[in-house]
Amino acid sequence: MNKNLYHLKPMLLLVATLCAQTLFSQTKVPGKKWTAWSAKPALAWQDAFVTGNGKHGTMLTGNPGEERIICVHEELFIRAWDRHKVAVANISGLLPRVRTLADLGKFDLAASLSTDEARRQLTAMGAPQAWSISPHPAFDLNVKTESTGPIAAYRRELNMETGEAKSHWEDKNGAVEQSVFSSRANDVNVIRIIGLKGKKLNISLGLNETPGRKGEVAGLDLNNVFSSVSSSAEPGWLKYHASYSQDTGGYDGLARVTITGGEMSVVDNHLQIKNASQILIVMRITPLEYGSTSQEIPVRNELSALSPNYQELLMPHAKLHGEMFRRVVLDLGAGAQWLSTSTEKMLADAHTKGITPLFLEQMHAMGRYLLISSSGKYPPPLQGIWGGSWNPAWIGGFVMDSNVNLAISAISTGDLEECAESYFGYVERLLPAWRLNARNYLGCRGFLVPHYSDPEKGYLNHFGDGFPWMYWPGGAGWNLMPFYEHGMLYGNRNFLQKRVLPLYLEMAAFYEDYLTKEKDGFYHISPGISPENATPGSNTTLCKDATFDAAIAREVFDHLLKMGSMFNLDKTDMDKWKHYRDNIVPYRINADGALAEWIPAQYADEYAHRHNSHMYPIFPGTEFLQADADKYLLQGAKVALAKRFKSDTESAHGLIHLALMAARLHDEEKVAANLNRFAQRNYVYTGLSTSHNPNHAIYNLDSSLSLQRLLADMLVFSQPGRIELLPAYSSNLPDGKLSGVRIHGGHKLDLQWIAGKLQSAIIYAGANETCTFLYKGKEKKIQLMAGKIYIFNSMFQLTSK
Repeated sequence: MNKNLYHLKPMLLLVATLCAQTLFSQTKVPGKKWTAWSAKPALAWQDAFVTGNGKHGTMLTGNPGEERIICVHEELFIRAWDRHKVAVANISGLLPRVRTLADLGKFDLAASLSTDEARRQLTAMGAPQAWSISPHPAFDLNVKTESTGPIAAYRRELNMETGEAKSHWEDKNGAVEQSVFSSRANDVNVIRIIGLKGKKLNISLGLNETPGRKGEVAGLDLNNVFSSVSSSAEPGWLKYHASYSQDTGGYDGLARVTITGGEMSVVDNHLQIKNASQILIVMRITPLEYGSTSQEIPVRNELSALSPNYQELLMPHAKLHGEMFRRVVLDLGAGAQWLSTSTEKMLADAHTKGITPLFLEQMHAMGRYLLISSSGKYPPPLQGIWGGSWNPAWIGGFVMDSNVNLAISAISTGDLEECAESYFGYVERLLPAWRLNARNYLGCRGFLVPHYSDPEKGYLNHFGDGFPWMYWPGGAGWNLMPFYEHGMLYGNRNFLQKRVLPLYLEMAAFYEDYLTKEKDGFYHISPGISPENATPGSNTTLCKDATFDAAIAREVFDHLLKMGSMFNLDKTDMDKWKHYRDNIVPYRINADGALAEWIPAQYADEYAHRHNSHMYPIFPGTEFLQADADKYLLQGAKVALAKRFKSDTESAHGLIHLALMAARLHDEEKVAANLNRFAQRNYVYTGLSTSHNPNHAIYNLDSSLSLQRLLADMLVFSQPGRIELLPAYSSNLPDGKLSGVRIHGGHKLDLQWIAGKLQSAIIYAGANETCTFLYKGKEKKIQLMAGKIYIFNSMFQLTSK
């Protein structure tokens, strides 16, 4: 073995280090409410506590003395072809034939006609795969610590308020503590290892490829997705570099390693540390557009300039992260249980009893933590920024037909403008590709949103006969609606005028090109898609006049009319938009009295399906909830919801999605039932991340990210000028308080309740407006003044202002 011995002078970290050595070790139970903990190591990566700053992240796994810290970055993807390729077919000339076939009900033939030609063109371009990208871990930091005798007093924990994860264990010679966070302030992962109770650290550190790179992903042999991978070490540094084979890109990993006491040597591609009292690792992962290059020198300079003091690195990060985390707080009185109850015990109780105060409180907090920690350049995809696998289910992608939509559903009500900006910036960067999709596939102006795509490009190349996503006209409206909701919730007219209105004007242009007026005088939508369901007897989701598509089109024109009134837009345009809105093909109520998923009467409903897209006018839309809405349609939506609820679903996000709709319909029973289903079916890992299916099958964060929106909507439903308190919160659910939630108009709300009944509501007015408040059939109209505070008591009386 080649050994280069390098002795470092002991680095004295003075008072801060001495304090840090006792901070965690003096007590097993931390004094902070927002700390979840486990007495068992995370042997499976899915059980890990995670850290993240939106870009960088970690997952703490492994047995004591053999820890593996999986290091991730949101911008690392295995691509099926080069990132610079414009992979969009041009089949717009086929639309008349496809439309004719769809109008005749020949959906399978219409789908194969278009998808076969589009795939032929893409194959000729060198982009044959339907799955274009897949995220992957950067590498593992392997920490092998010498131990003596049996291991005792193991504990790992996650402080959601500071974004810091820790592990602690003891052996015959003392104790070892690891602390990890992903710094928002410095864009690095920071790892500290301390010897306590006299323990001297004898440790091997190395950056190694995450195990499991075999098989296929995105149609590629995983053995051949890199042209080169290297890991090396030099005194005080660990290095990693990878270049992709199908794509020009790659990435660097660089870690600065400093020690207090002891000595450090290089052994092959690892650092061997002996007799140290503390080790500090500061790591950055740098995605590269060209893998043949490196950013090692500038990154090394930046890392060298960072403080060698862990607390000095932690404090600015904790301040930024904690301020975001604390903006909205759900308190169900379970504070003491955070300290005394492990995640294993909490989940066992929920599995047996259903929802408990601790379960709801921890999962709400974890949802906020995960959203904050995985919103960076992009919004959270299926797994957030994390993952310990090389072949994640559904390529761990950005799925735009409910998954991303649910994942970001709390960005605005949760008062997380930074996370909202992650989503808005992501979408705005994709708009050129969405325009090209619309032009090439449909010959239309405006936007065509892909179901999956490369998050850097947005080209539509994921489709097949069964899922011809080039005929999904409603996708743009669904994925642009959060812009409108954000502007209305924050009362931000400038945002609405500058960033939202232009998007809706382009969507209106799309519908002017795409809608067809038939002999019945209505505008029809053909072809279309109701995600991800097919009409009976059909093998494809392609259809005509999906309720979902009609709802989105109607909403686009309605939102334009509202913004037109705000900004005094041209009357000719306003009249045109009103004409379209009022003449889109009407919804249908089927023979069961349910809102039909497809408007043509010949298509029966398939109730046993995880998607509920035809219920869009209830959530996330509000068409059926307006004061002038057709009560017949509202009742039809209630029946449709009951049918879907009876059929149940195994997907966790499906449970939350349906419960969000039930909350809008004041159906406390179904909301509570789906919360209990979620609690009892083992969707939650011991690290408090979630799975897609029961019994911890398929790591997926949609449900944990959207649960916070559900809990907020159960407690307050707001629309412009109209705020309803406790619309769907059962008396059987825990008492508590929700603080800081955003409501329409730029206002904030604190709400307290007992046995499902109002105790107090405090409104922090953010603008001058007349607002109607509703509670259990009562109404109060108030003239709000910006900067004033308004308080309702338990009798729904305004007691101060």
